[in-house]
Amino acid sequence: MDYDQARRSTCSTCSVKEDLSNYWTPNLFYRAKNGSFHEVEQMGGALIYYLQRRGTPGEKLHAFPKGFRMLAGDPLLRSYTDNKEQRAVSYACLDYSNPSPETPGFPKKNCPNGLRMQVFFPSCWNGKDLDSPNHKSHVAYPDGTDTGKCPPTHPVRLISIFYEVLFDINPYKNLWVDGKWPFLISTGDPTGYGFHGDFVNGWNIEVLQKAVDGCNDDSGVVEECPFFSFFDKNIQKDCHVAPRVDEQTSGWMSKLPGCNTIQAGPGKATVPTNCDATTVIGEPKKAYSDMSAKGWFYDGCAIDKLDSRTLPIRTGSDDMTIEQCIDYCVSKGQTYAGLQYSNECYCGTSIATDRKGDYLCAVPCAGNPSQICGGAQRLSVYKKGPADGSKPKSSAPVVTVTSAKLNLLATPTPVPKVPSSNWVSKGCYFDPVNPARTLPKMGWWGEKITNAGCINYCQSKGFKYAGTEFGRQCFCGNVIGAGKPMPDSDCKMACEGNPKEVCGGPGRLSLWENTKATKKSRSIPRIALDLYKRGVWA
Repeated sequence: MDYDQARRSTCSTCSVKEDLSNYWTPNLFYRAKNGSFHEVEQMGGALIYYLQRRGTPGEKLHAFPKGFRMLAGDPLLRSYTDNKEQRAVSYACLDYSNPSPETPGFPKKNCPNGLRMQVFFPSCWNGKDLDSPNHKSHVAYPDGTDTGKCPPTHPVRLISIFYEVLFDINPYKNLWVDGKWPFLISTGDPTGYGFHGDFVNGWNIEVLQKAVDGCNDDSGVVEECPFFSFFDKNIQKDCHVAPRVDEQTSGWMSKLPGCNTIQAGPGKATVPTNCDATTVIGEPKKAYSDMSAKGWFYDGCAIDKLDSRTLPIRTGSDDMTIEQCIDYCVSKGQTYAGLQYSNECYCGTSIATDRKGDYLCAVPCAGNPSQICGGAQRLSVYKKGPADGSKPKSSAPVVTVTSAKLNLLATPTPVPKVPSSNWVSKGCYFDPVNPARTLPKMGWWGEKITNAGCINYCQSKGFKYAGTEFGRQCFCGNVIGAGKPMPDSDCKMACEGNPKEVCGGPGRLSLWENTKATKKSRSIPRIALDLYKRGVWA
């Protein structure tokens, strides 16, 4: 992938149209007692922060130049020596009932609310090389790793970028082997010291420079920057690349994907050679199956809506397959069959044009994991064949995933039950996360998150505000920090404890206020705003 290839992209999972960059980190795997491996589910994907951090108040910050790329971290590290590069990698073990400090390697304990893997990239550039043989020598860290002054050898200060990726390790809490940490990075690293990230610039550089210079709102709300345009949320959600390597990368595996052996150190790992991992790049894998023997043909991946179904007749089965759904639709005299959420089947006689598009259907069928049965409000659609037997044009192939566990969008209820009429909804708010949250106190009371539960908890602790986020998080506070009001449509994730309610979204709080509470003197720590002004631009 180079700059020109990146710029030719027609979509992105990032919201800003002018950013077609590539962001990458390795995956996390669980190792079972019998030695087999299974990928760990991500929680909400990666967050990419763009941070306006200067060594001096007036220092010029530069956009990444055309053709620029870099790597942060070292995949071969297996021990910690406390240098700048290693200080840039950290782990946050999220446990709202018992918070703990971040660690430079794996925390080696269960994280009930997720394991957050983080890497900060170098922000000092030598001003001439767009890359280097090790992808790192052309850049350097400032003297404070994520803040401070650049060294004389790398005098050009770039906009800083920071990645964080959240993994759900709590489902494995009772599956540790002999009480030992059972997770490792996909490179074969069981220590965590080898976590790293790649960046390939794909920005419209002129627009990025304008944003670096002119978008200084402390909230970090990307929509506040007037230089950006944004992808339609469905296009953003469904942007995908079809896999082209015939190798298992998910589900239970006897070994890690690729040429990756487990090396625990403490010395640096070595790159294995002469392994039997495939290196063949073939044709893109398809996200549909050939049903021509039944006289039916794939008609693409269509969007579905909870309040207005694309296909009206529904059934479901724990052993659903494409054939089973087609047979059911035939029995109902219908000409379209659509499969969704791995085990749901829908039938109809037509599909509205505005429901069709290049959407992402990637969830395996409950009764046949080699088949794809739609996705989150996405239908794998098959149509009874035309009289001439020709095959309708298929939509683009898509990435195949094997986990059917998805974050469902909620169907909102106007006002959930709350402790008293004193509590009123403040709507949807942006939560900047770093360096400080809109509400600073994390709350958990031993149950799955609901709005009423969060409000009860915050009221019991004497707080004025309560907020739910990401479907499964609760926060409390007495002042609204850096957050700002956002459109109600931004808060649309179902509450883990009540899927009929909305509990915020990624970086978004469903915020509540106790109108009869007396504001206390509890305060948020002061922050050097000149170092922390930033935007969440990806």
